[in-house]
Amino acid sequence: MPTLTETAVTARKVIKYSIIGIIGISILVPAFNAFQNYWEKTHPAPPPGPTVAFGQIPAITFPQSQAQGQFQFQLQTIEGVLPNMPTQAKVYFVFTMGPKFFDEEKTREKARLLGFPNEVARDPYYRYTFKNPQTNAILKLDMLNENFEVRYPFEADPFFAGLASPTPQQALNEIKNFLSRGNSWPNDLDEKKTKNLFLKYNQEKRELTLVPSLSEAEVVKVNLFRADLDGLPILPPNPQDSNISFFVAQKEGKPTIIAGKYIHFPIYQEQAATYPLKNSTLAWEELKAGKAYVGNLGSNTPDKPIIIRRIYLAYFDPSLPQNFLQPIFVFEGDNDFIAYLPAIESSWIKETASIGE
Repeated sequence: MPTLTETAVTARKVIKYSIIGIIGISILVPAFNAFQNYWEKTHPAPPPGPTVAFGQIPAITFPQSQAQGQFQFQLQTIEGVLPNMPTQAKVYFVFTMGPKFFDEEKTREKARLLGFPNEVARDPYYRYTFKNPQTNAILKLDMLNENFEVRYPFEADPFFAGLASPTPQQALNEIKNFLSRGNSWPNDLDEKKTKNLFLKYNQEKRELTLVPSLSEAEVVKVNLFRADLDGLPILPPNPQDSNISFFVAQKEGKPTIIAGKYIHFPIYQEQAATYPLKNSTLAWEELKAGKAYVGNLGSNTPDKPIIIRRIYLAYFDPSLPQNFLQPIFVFEGDNDFIAYLPAIESSWIKETASIGE
């Protein structure tokens, strides 16, 4: 039978080692949790594989490129190397017909709301032409999707020549008012992305030409863009000529639209699927092989290599009816160069990308 002294010694040892154990646990548990968090951050679980729920999808149809000839490219990004890109991205279903397609009365009502009450003509492709009898401006409205073009014959009557242009904000407000009258202001535009160009009427050439600043301008061209989706920009065929863009001048002290276009196909974000992407090395080789669509050549020429400064992913906002919003590689270079390349792996595309069909 242990003595009181032995019991006391044993008790002290138990207390001592218990305290050590508690201290050890209080140190080791947070350290283990911190290590686990660090490991999970530096070694994230791979994302689920692409769903490819739409199966093979049609290739992107790009408009006809204005760039002619074979070009050479040099990579001069900040990093000095090709960027690491995600291995997959979402593809979204796109509505190419409006809710009231084939509704002739709906089309006429929309034209009337936009200020064009007189129906002039209709072509076999369901495009109606309307006229504003006061200004002689013409509206061409697509009955299938409610996209349209508007134009005042300013070559015959350049009333704005010699007048200061409206400010970009005044021009934007006029566009908002115009589109709102026809219930056409989209809810997915990002006004912070608006890009303005300044122009002046050239009397000899009878055309609008770019000028460097607002102080020299007679006309403001307002380019409107969609908000980012999944952290990626949504880009039209030419960022200097967006799918929703208008030319605005002054008339009798008020902003007046003299030309513009409205191309907007709604994106159905509830219907999406993920698809595997090409890697940046393959995308770079395809650019050099002439497989990219040149959205803007800028002042570059075929006799000098085009310097590429930035490569990133975006979505292509089509100007032609297409059923899917697809990711693209974007190549930005010197002298306002920009080119697009389809990003989805070719095995999931029904045919090679078409340009200008």
